[in-house]
Amino acid sequence: MPPAKPPHRYRPVTLATAAGIFSLVLPTVSILRIYFLTGSIIVLGYTCAVSSVSFLLYGYDKMQARNEMWRVKETTLHTFELLGGWPGALAGMHFFQHKTRKTAYQVPFWVIIAGWQFLWYAAWRGDWMGLQKTLL
Repeated sequence: MPPAKPPHRYRPVTLATAAGIFSLVLPTVSILRIYFLTGSIIVLGYTCAVSSVSFLLYGYDKMQARNEMWRVKETTLHTFELLGGWPGALAGMHFFQHKTRKTAYQVPFWVIIAGWQFLWYAAWRGDWMGLQKTLL
């Protein structure tokens, strides 16, 4: 007889998840603005690539944790978040239910998101990457 399929795990939408979803608005608007002003998809491609790697790292780390094997270092996860992969990390946290309760991990994670929000706001305003000249 095949092993029983594990029950589906409920993934609740918490305040942190809602804040994370809301934090995607400014980058999305800023990336679209950069695209329409410059015609370049480099920023979008870069963000998607780094976010994909972050998402995969969270999945791999969760798998390693379940199997009690060597884990991905938290500094590695934070490095990819700092490089711009925090949207993928956020999705990975929610999808894999990983690193969601560890306060020592969550504080730097949300500080990284706040820093990126500042950068995306500057990009949206045009104060970053010389976009202000394009808007005048």
